Amino acid sequence: SLKKIQTKLNSLRNKIINDSWTHLELRSDNDKEFIEDLEELIKIKEEYFDNDLDLFSIEFKWYQYYNSLNERNKTVIDQLLNKLNWEKVFLIFYLNSLLIDSADTKLPTNDNELNDLNKLLESLEKEQLRYVREFWFSKQIDATRDFYQTHSNLTVENLYNKRKSNKHKRLSLRQIVEFDIDLFTTFFPIILTTPDVCCNLFKGRDKYFDIVMFDEASQLKLEDNLPALLKGKQIVIAGDEHQMPPSNYFSKIFDGTIDDEDDEYEEEESEKILSDGLLSCESLLEFAEELNFEKKYLDFHYRSRHPYLIDFSNFAFYKQRLTPLPNTFDYTPIKYIQVDGTYSDHSNYKEAEAVLSIIENNINKLPNGEYPSVGVATFNIHQRNLILSMINDRRKFNKFSTFNDKIIELEKNGLFVKNLENIQGDERDVIILTTTYGINKYGKFAQRFGSINHQKGYKLLNVIITRAKYKVYVCSSVPEEVFLNYKEHLVNEGSNNRRAVFYAYLAYSKAVSENDEELRNSILNALNENTNSSTTLDILNADLESPFEEEVYQVLLDNFDENNLIPQYKFGGFRIDIVYDPKKKGIPKIAIECDGASYHSSQEAYLYDKHRQKILESNGFIFHRIWSTNWWRNSKRETNNLIKFIKQIENSKPKRFKDYSKISLAFTDDIYFHNIKSDVIFQKEDEEKIKSLEKDSDTNQKSFVQKEFEFTSNEIDLKPKIITPKFVKLNSKVKIKYLNNSIKIIVKLVNRNVDSKNIENGLHLVNINSPLAQVLINKPIGEIIKFGKLDNYIEIIDVINE
Repeated sequence: SLKKIQTKLNSLRNKIINDSWTHLELRSDNDKEFIEDLEELIKIKEEYFDNDLDLFSIEFKWYQYYNSLNERNKTVIDQLLNKLNWEKVFLIFYLNSLLIDSADTKLPTNDNELNDLNKLLESLEKEQLRYVREFWFSKQIDATRDFYQTHSNLTVENLYNKRKSNKHKRLSLRQIVEFDIDLFTTFFPIILTTPDVCCNLFKGRDKYFDIVMFDEASQLKLEDNLPALLKGKQIVIAGDEHQMPPSNYFSKIFDGTIDDEDDEYEEEESEKILSDGLLSCESLLEFAEELNFEKKYLDFHYRSRHPYLIDFSNFAFYKQRLTPLPNTFDYTPIKYIQVDGTYSDHSNYKEAEAVLSIIENNINKLPNGEYPSVGVATFNIHQRNLILSMINDRRKFNKFSTFNDKIIELEKNGLFVKNLENIQGDERDVIILTTTYGINKYGKFAQRFGSINHQKGYKLLNVIITRAKYKVYVCSSVPEEVFLNYKEHLVNEGSNNRRAVFYAYLAYSKAVSENDEELRNSILNALNENTNSSTTLDILNADLESPFEEEVYQVLLDNFDENNLIPQYKFGGFRIDIVYDPKKKGIPKIAIECDGASYHSSQEAYLYDKHRQKILESNGFIFHRIWSTNWWRNSKRETNNLIKFIKQIENSKPKRFKDYSKISLAFTDDIYFHNIKSDVIFQKEDEEKIKSLEKDSDTNQKSFVQKEFEFTSNEIDLKPKIITPKFVKLNSKVKIKYLNNSIKIIVKLVNRNVDSKNIENGLHLVNINSPLAQVLINKPIGEIIKFGKLDNYIEIIDVINE
């Protein structure tokens, strides 16, 4: 304790004073002058010291310093011991030497210097912009002067005039560039163009530009972009290896080479120029990787305004590398709608109806009076065409309806309907996703999902599910009993690809939609385990990381309620050392940063920390920093400053923060359309055809039946039946299926004590109060229920009531 240290120090001081070697005489006048200078220094600096000094450190440093002196200097120090307040003399002398040798002005040590640095950086930014403008203007003047010296009969104004004059005809862009390329690039130093236009405009100008940048490089073919690649001295290639590649498959669909886009298709190896090497790269991005371009990741994800919108891809494809920002208001970011539509002629009419219903009933105006931007994403081009035709038909016959007016406003704000092959690069506030595939009109479910089932199908899925800023509506007809068995498919696939990851996304959408955090986290961990990453999902705040943080936290506990304190608070991919939450409306959370010297030993770390603080402050936090050196030097002063700051914020006038809650009213979750699982009815003519074919005993006819209704092993018989809904009651005989292992059993709910082995007439007897009976009671046929352990699902197949 401080009192023990003080006692020890006083005892040590008395011993030193009483020792005979402290009475040595000074040997020279120089020594006397030195002592007089120190005494004068004491008078000048005495006001800077208080009673809260770190006494133990002073004692230790005194011994450390004293033992390093030669005999002459020890004599000087010994004389100081006879002076009153000799500790202050020693401390000033020691600190002066320490600061002269070690003080560094590169990094700030308190908030005042931090604020000064921020102002300096802002002024530096303005100065840089001013310099760029003046430098650019001077270059234009020089280029114009050179132009007039070589073209005395032509002015720059005429060269760039869109209208022809008597002296000069209007030139095309290519002619202007050829006329004087240096003049053109001086006036337009940054040019946005396509690779082919770049090649035509600047033909033969290899390494002419300082930098050439390519965007969406995963979709750029090497042979189309190589000439543009040669135009730059330095090349920057931006792209996402987990997004769509340039594929010949889609062009073959559009030009009619492939009749059915749902057919399985793999690119033939013969289409590749070489089996290995640079020329076999299918995209410019892959070409850059082969050449070992320096790789930089852009890990901050700014599109999704709710982390749940990007979490699936983050765990499935990016190994949790992406850092999303948290949502600013509470809402459900994904709404899953089980449509149970019929997949026929490569489209799903009922899902298309659901899309139109969501547009009409669930998309409302934002607080600013405008509609959110909306995009409709389909899994194939046929479904896209169906939705477009349905929208146009409805507008045609209801020209003066509110639906027509709504579509007009949504189109002004960017409404689109696109299939997954051409949606990359788009983003909208709301995405309505129709997965299209489902059981066909004969009750069979063919597990074929077009391009999703291809070798790199996950890339298309990754693109289509990450287009939304705020909300995704997932309209699906894939049977729940199929996609809830996603884990088995992940194991069989061996990677997060094809139908396995598609099923996992449907399960994830359902979990988010139903606020089932347990299932959501289970899906993310299953995806994570299927990658090379070995980490697991951490949903809790961690413990404190250093003794320094522990001391600060203990001080806060001594002065404030523990319920207001959150250690190692995770926010938007960042960790805040300690957060104090006043829990008052309009009062911001306080981010308490315990900054150790080792972390802030480089300028890069400090600049990153400054960027991090800027992001957190823009999301409603207010910062208070405690530097470790200041804490060790004077913990009492830092404690008082911290407590004072928290109380000042708590007692401040509440601020009016922007109310984001009304934004959620722009995309509601009450879906208004007929949605009964048993209402998928065959067309009458199809039903009669099937019956007649089944009764026909002619051999040739049987062969015809087998050919017309021949299915692959991927198809599942899910022929719907028209039934009267039945509910499970006491004494019901219930046929159930465990979806995880496909085991089917028949149980009977009884009101008597039975054990797990009781079987009567082939029925498993279950007590009405047992966990299984409790989840079955009052449930209808077709209901899927989570039971027992995580991800254990059962389906009620049939009910017989006595």
